[in-house]
Amino acid sequence: MAKDKKLVLSGNCNGCGICVTVCPTNTKLSKEEDFDINTAKLAIAVNNGIAFVNYDACIACGLCTRNCPVGTLAMVPV
Repeated sequence: MAKDKKLVLSGNCNGCGICVTVCPTNTKLSKEEDFDINTAKLAIAVNNGIAFVNYDACIACGLCTRNCPVGTLAMVPV
């Protein structure tokens, strides 16, 4: 992840999953031959209607923030 910014979530996630589909880390993983959605270490995932960030996998590119229809995601300086 970029050292100067961090992805944060607010409480108004509607669980649409757009963030999951636009994430370049997730896209790269999904192209692997042995990809399994249940075991992959995705950078962002939606579980029970709420987005969760794996900060070890997130590269802080901000694509999810620009595509979130409800403004749940934001990049903030650290």
